[in-house]
Amino acid sequence: MPPLQRVYVRCMLKPIRTASPLSKAMSAPRTVCALIIGGLATLLIAGCNSPSLPKESVRQPTLSETSVQFTDISAGNINFRHNNGAFGEKLMPETVGSGVAFLDYDNDGYQDIYLVNGRDWTDAEINAYKQGNGRKRASLVPPQHPHYHSTGMLLHNKGNGTFADATVQAGLNVEMYGMGVAVGDYDNDGRPDLFVTALDRNYLFHNETTKAGVKFRDVTLQAGLQDSAWSTGAAWVDYDRDGKLDLFVCHYIQWTPATDLFASPDGKNKSYIGPISYRGRVNRLYHNEGNGRFKDVSEAAGITHRLKDGRPTGAALVGKALGIAICDYNNDGWPDLIVTNDTQPNFLFRNNKNGTFSEVAVESNLAYNEAGKTRAGMGVDTADIDHSGRDTVVIGNFSNEMLGLYQNRGGLFMDMAPRSEVGQASMRFLTFGCAFLDYDNDGWPDILVANGHVDTDIQKTQPDIAYAERPLLFHNVGQGRFQEVGLHSGAALAQPLVARGLAYADIDLDGDLDVLLTTNGGAPHLLRNDGGNRNHSLRLVLQGTKSNRSAIGATVEVKVGQETLRRMVRSGSSYLSQSELPITFGLGQQAQAEAITIHWPAGTTTHLQAIAANQILFINEAKGIVKRLPFKRS
Repeated sequence: MPPLQRVYVRCMLKPIRTASPLSKAMSAPRTVCALIIGGLATLLIAGCNSPSLPKESVRQPTLSETSVQFTDISAGNINFRHNNGAFGEKLMPETVGSGVAFLDYDNDGYQDIYLVNGRDWTDAEINAYKQGNGRKRASLVPPQHPHYHSTGMLLHNKGNGTFADATVQAGLNVEMYGMGVAVGDYDNDGRPDLFVTALDRNYLFHNETTKAGVKFRDVTLQAGLQDSAWSTGAAWVDYDRDGKLDLFVCHYIQWTPATDLFASPDGKNKSYIGPISYRGRVNRLYHNEGNGRFKDVSEAAGITHRLKDGRPTGAALVGKALGIAICDYNNDGWPDLIVTNDTQPNFLFRNNKNGTFSEVAVESNLAYNEAGKTRAGMGVDTADIDHSGRDTVVIGNFSNEMLGLYQNRGGLFMDMAPRSEVGQASMRFLTFGCAFLDYDNDGWPDILVANGHVDTDIQKTQPDIAYAERPLLFHNVGQGRFQEVGLHSGAALAQPLVARGLAYADIDLDGDLDVLLTTNGGAPHLLRNDGGNRNHSLRLVLQGTKSNRSAIGATVEVKVGQETLRRMVRSGSSYLSQSELPITFGLGQQAQAEAITIHWPAGTTTHLQAIAANQILFINEAKGIVKRLPFKRS
């Protein structure tokens, strides 16, 4: 067993059903299953086995939960396989990548796909491993290490349900040990750009696509964003609201092939060792200077150290960061940042509205679990799950740790998972990617999580835990409660995967959200949503003018019946991934939205009245609605 494996003691669970009063406004049938859970969390040292965990329940779902089925359409569409470089020695980075992004790089209205890839280890890296901590096992390293050329992949959405490989012609056939990706138009030229994090340097690809053809250019060095750390999650954010996108980059641990550590459950066979044995790093915030260059303001902005009177004070804010989510947790109109740390306390950077941040995770109750313990802290997302006007936070954690589901109660977060089906159902799973998405368009954000263990041999020490794990789909049944319905939502969600990244987009413009899951060392899975558009919806494509062109940070409120739905345009979130920038609002059985209010990052506001459902609205900050298109229904 890996060092410091977490194990939880659990009591018996009894479901309670009740009708939700929130269902009336959305005209959708609901049931609520409240799960009352008790128990103590115990941190055990290596050598102990986890207790036997109960098998998954077979609760019968309601009709509304089974109306949506996810269909895997990857075959014939995506010819890609993630290369983690693994050759038998289990070097730490091999098991944690990688991500995916949806973006409309050619502005044809359809969301394209960029898949991040790794690469083989170089001879120099393998020699460094042999001469470092791996010297005792050097005889097991192949003397002639084969090299397989692998790059990320750009897939063009052809608009007919199929995708075409555009990697080479776009200039993105760049070999790297990639991790994550973030999308945003950093120079406000109307074309979304790509930022890709990697093990030993980062990449900024400027989108220079025109009618003549597709092209991205590597401008990393000119922009000042190369870096040399192990970067993971990233997000574009206009933190000072000057109309230009800035960039936040997560840093993981201090690691090189020479310092890769040996860990073994049996004293003979090497396992992937967790981050607890490595030193962490500080994260980076880069300010957009407006001339194609960025300035590292991490220290001055309070990202690397806490500030007092504008000056760094105390110990560095060292973490082991993987996930980053933009939010406005205190509803002051300024973007805040949530950073998840692996085996370290999470960070919540509150925007001070003067170019600086205060790290307030401990006082906001977001740093630890209910027992005051750190967890794995991988993927992260936020959404207003209960129409309260405040965002709840979901965080992916290790097996035996359960998901974190932190409800915002006026700036103080309370983890709902231990007392809900979210905690019970996720206990045996190791979650990387996680996202709030309204998959059935009933107006209530649901939760989808991508699972997969990091240890290929985990069942030898923990028979109840699997290496490949199925995704989990939690249906929002109102009042902040969820029911897990993955096994009833299509064969694609019942398939065990070694999943990592997760992102969503309406790839066929039919009014519901489709999903892509990446796998470590395997093929991605593109899942089409079949049935989500039986409910009404609206799709908003926002374009900033005074605000940043991507409209990242814009908050949209949609009034439907007695309910107010709320979403933010965001870069980042999930795990090493980014979902599409356009926002889809499910309206349930309502044929129109009574009102739409858009709060733009620059401080301007757009008001719209009586908007009919089932259409795509293109909204310009200065002009209002500039185009309408109907959904494409088969």
